[in-house]
Amino acid sequence: MADIDNIQSNPEATQNCGVINPYALAELVAGRRIAWKQIEDRRQLLEELLQTPYDELFDPQYGGPLYLGLTLDEKMRLVRARPALLDVAVTLDANDLATALPVDLSAIRRLSDLAPPFNTQDIGRIEVKQAERVGPTQLRLTLRLPERERLQRLARVLPRALIETVAYDPTAQVDSKDWTPPNGTWSDAGRFFNEAAEFFDPLQGAVANCYYIAALSAVAWAMPYQISHLTRATGPAQPAFTNMIRFYRADSGGVVEREVEVTDAVPLTASGSFIYCRSSEAGEIWPAVYEKAFAKLITGIAGDHPDITATGWGDCVLATARLTGGYRSYYDTPSRTADDLWNLVRANSLGGRTFKPMTAWTYSSGEAAEKKVVYADGNIVASHCYTVLGWDYRDGHKYIVLRNPWGHTEASVGTLTGTTVMYDISWWRPIVLADVDGTFAIDASTFKTYFAGLGVAK
Repeated sequence: MADIDNIQSNPEATQNCGVINPYALAELVAGRRIAWKQIEDRRQLLEELLQTPYDELFDPQYGGPLYLGLTLDEKMRLVRARPALLDVAVTLDANDLATALPVDLSAIRRLSDLAPPFNTQDIGRIEVKQAERVGPTQLRLTLRLPERERLQRLARVLPRALIETVAYDPTAQVDSKDWTPPNGTWSDAGRFFNEAAEFFDPLQGAVANCYYIAALSAVAWAMPYQISHLTRATGPAQPAFTNMIRFYRADSGGVVEREVEVTDAVPLTASGSFIYCRSSEAGEIWPAVYEKAFAKLITGIAGDHPDITATGWGDCVLATARLTGGYRSYYDTPSRTADDLWNLVRANSLGGRTFKPMTAWTYSSGEAAEKKVVYADGNIVASHCYTVLGWDYRDGHKYIVLRNPWGHTEASVGTLTGTTVMYDISWWRPIVLADVDGTFAIDASTFKTYFAGLGVAK
């Protein structure tokens, strides 16, 4: 067994992450709620609504719609950037047959014929997506279309108003006043709690704040009494109430940074659907209220309507510490063995369940990973944060149990099937891994391959 005491935290392992929940974004594009669990081929529907191949959705190197307002810098770090789609002039009279390639494709006989439509003199720079042998003397190449074609297709399904609803523009002038998303409205959508805060309640919405939603889930799971409902009346007749959410200074041991007051009103579409964070339980709003309070904290506005898109992109361990006041510890995966990582989870667990809130994050891109992974192959998402729920051991295999804050998209490589059981304060809770709820158990060695690090706020 590894000596956990000798495994030191390394703060340089911290990483800001951010990726939009594709299911929430697809619903905005469709303009309606979608019963995802009843859709037989969710991948195909996502591809159609988001105009992006599924195998390019989960890595920012492809510039897909889930990373709007974010880009990889020269050091392969995900950073904020003005969404490129805001500057695309949409061709209004386009159709599915028309393309940005002003050439008869049937007339292409040599590779050099591709130079004009791809606007390049160096055909060697044209990206090959796939090469496959289709006969003894034939090779079939699949090429990525020019960037202008891809952006045109995206711009047709993601108009400016929708982009401004989901992506923060760091080049825009900051407005300290109240904010409302385009075509949205602020409204009270239900009860604060149905029963109490549960780890499966928070579902990320159409903004790239996976780090904060994963932190919310981690705190609700490991410290169930930390998420509370503190409220007061705003008038003598008690016509309305306001909530007080406490945020703490990280690494302070519980020193309050700010007590934020917000009402129950959260951003909704015109049809009454959630745009951003919501609960997996119908009629419950505490995750949305906590997201709103966090947006008010980081934007610093005095009003009740903060810019939720400002929460996109951040550090999940820091977010956890701001919810608890805990001391942060970061652990990278490349310098540690799979056993080290598994034992780190065990060292912060009791009865298989984490009792200190833990989160984990993937590499900024498959190209940044130590083994150059393809995230779509494992149904895992680049630059994404997950909640660490605990651990399991089956048939000689060591597993780490995680939750995707989307409430969907479980890993498909190195995973455990069946049910895992964890001691939840006073009872043994079964977690069915086959359910489509974002929860899965992944082999520790596979975790090491796909994940960049994990952390805890003690």
